[in-house]
Amino acid sequence: GAAGALLVQAALLGALAWGLAAGAEGAALAVLGLFLAVASAESLGLLPRAGVSLAQAAAGARRLFELADAPPPVAEPSTPAAEPAGHAIQVEGLRFAWTPDRAPVFEGLELDIPEGTRLALLGPSGIGKSSLVALLLKLAAPQAGRISFGGTDIAELPAEFVRRRIACLTQDARLFDDSIAANLRIAAPAAPDAALWRALDKAGIGELVRALPEALATRCGEGGARFSGGQARRLALARVLLSAAPVLVLDEPTAGLDAETERAFLETLEGVTAGRTVILITHRLVGVERPTRVLRLAGGRALPAAG
Repeated sequence: GAAGALLVQAALLGALAWGLAAGAEGAALAVLGLFLAVASAESLGLLPRAGVSLAQAAAGARRLFELADAPPPVAEPSTPAAEPAGHAIQVEGLRFAWTPDRAPVFEGLELDIPEGTRLALLGPSGIGKSSLVALLLKLAAPQAGRISFGGTDIAELPAEFVRRRIACLTQDARLFDDSIAANLRIAAPAAPDAALWRALDKAGIGELVRALPEALATRCGEGGARFSGGQARRLALARVLLSAAPVLVLDEPTAGLDAETERAFLETLEGVTAGRTVILITHRLVGVERPTRVLRLAGGRALPAAG
């Protein structure tokens, strides 16, 4: 109704105004200003209702702010190092801040992750868990220290190589409005149907997909709307499992799931990730994960978890 529309518009105006006040610059500032003008006009009735939901408005504003805060693209090495055969990960003396005017996320971070480790990294929202994912995938670069992969500084390795060796499952893993098969083949474009079915079975959703009239040809809908949250997360897991990457980074993989679905999903993860290095980044452990090491992020460092 009209009251709901006004609430959405007020929330959008507030979010965008906050972004401008926070100091977004350049192109991002111009875009934010344009959206603020549009939202203002709409709230006054000068434009037709856009029909934007509160969640969509918040997500859109958040993406704009992330874009404004994003560091420059990580430069590719002019002379790449030889690709390492191993996949042990070491983080040494890492210092990282998203922008020079912000407090560092990490200050002297040290991590040693041998091959086959199952590491749980704990910490509340905003402590740097997702920043670590960005650094591991070369989406951002540290200001000091280094991350090595198989004994080689990732600064000397092409980003494409690093991202082939580290697969990531995040809380907002995207499913696109295409077939299940096409969504899975993002991880392995040449994978035959048999490989897709194996990945779906490992992820615990093969039986459901087989029961669909169009099976692998079933469209997922925008953002995976065809499926429940738990089903969409299992499809995203199947895509990760289809990758040959020896390192799996699971960034809050059960966020937004109810307790029963979360527990079942984590039990599936435990059974299908054997033999790979697993870095589970989460705000808490449920009790079924069975990591070999547990650390917590605090004060820009990784510390042994209490208890």
